[in-house]
Amino acid sequence: MHTLESPLRPDRSPRRGRVAVVVVAVLSVAVALYFVPAYLVPGDVESRVGIRENVPFHLPFLVVHAVAAGLALFIGPFQFFGSIRRRFPKAHRVIGRAYLLLGLVGTLTGLVVAVLTTAGPIALVTFLAIDVTWLYASGKAFRAVLARDFASHERWMLRGFAVMFAAVTLRVYLGLFIGAQMPLLESVYGGDFEALFAVAYTAAIVASYVFNMLFIEIYLRRKHSRRISAGAA
Repeated sequence: MHTLESPLRPDRSPRRGRVAVVVVAVLSVAVALYFVPAYLVPGDVESRVGIRENVPFHLPFLVVHAVAAGLALFIGPFQFFGSIRRRFPKAHRVIGRAYLLLGLVGTLTGLVVAVLTTAGPIALVTFLAIDVTWLYASGKAFRAVLARDFASHERWMLRGFAVMFAAVTLRVYLGLFIGAQMPLLESVYGGDFEALFAVAYTAAIVASYVFNMLFIEIYLRRKHSRRISAGAA
């Protein structure tokens, strides 16, 4: 018997999860396709960030970082498609290995790129935090899968990709922070859009890291709570 206090409702969590994975995949692929090609033309690289002209290896490291991390971002979401994992386990493993290898190259070169950033000390520290967090989470995920602890492997892979997804959310926050400050362009920045952009860019970098980490931890805690509730039911 179903009462008003305890109505029978279908569990929409799996459906919402599938929609979320698709949205993340679309955004990741779109950002990767937009940014990676700019670094693929030999001798005519169009950098999307400031380059230290007095450091000759800055641009080569940036190119390797952008291409490797961009390709990792491109394929990363497909690890989390349940249909691929269940029906094509070998493809899932290939995608996972490629993602980890590309991400490793991307983050190791990213450490150098972070130290050389022209965006200031706050951006430098945040970029380093992103790289170190990805390395730690992915290392834990790799150790977990070797131990055949697939639940822990999934959690750490989600954490690692949440950090990598900062490349997407950074662009979202950047647009929001620029728009929010535009009314202040004359009164606060004296008409200097570059100064406004610099503040927005730094804030977007920090927000993309902090909020992505908060989101994934909240998601994992709620998922764990649902599993406990389902087991107790």
